[in-house]
Amino acid sequence: MHGNELEILKNHLIAQGPEGLRQVLDTLLEKSLQDSGFAAEPHFVKYQLGQQESFLKVDMSEKPYLFWYCDLQGRPVTKAIQTVIADFLWEKCGEKEKCLQELEA
Repeated sequence: MHGNELEILKNHLIAQGPEGLRQVLDTLLEKSLQDSGFAAEPHFVKYQLGQQESFLKVDMSEKPYLFWYCDLQGRPVTKAIQTVIADFLWEKCGEKEKCLQELEA
């Protein structure tokens, strides 16, 4: 990570479990749609579930949105996090419509 990202990381959002992650992503999307300056900034989320602690970096500056994952104990991304992100992109970020258009073409 770059020095700027380490500074931003201090102001991360906290998500408790899959539902908390979904709420944080919904909030980031809403704010990003209203403010392009906010959307251009990197957003960091600390995900916690039991003993698991992970950080996600979310880039909402352009579609498709990008996600980076780092578990503090070096484990791979969990199925729960993958599912939340996939559902979020499918339902809220136009992936469903994009897929349907490709099927109709």
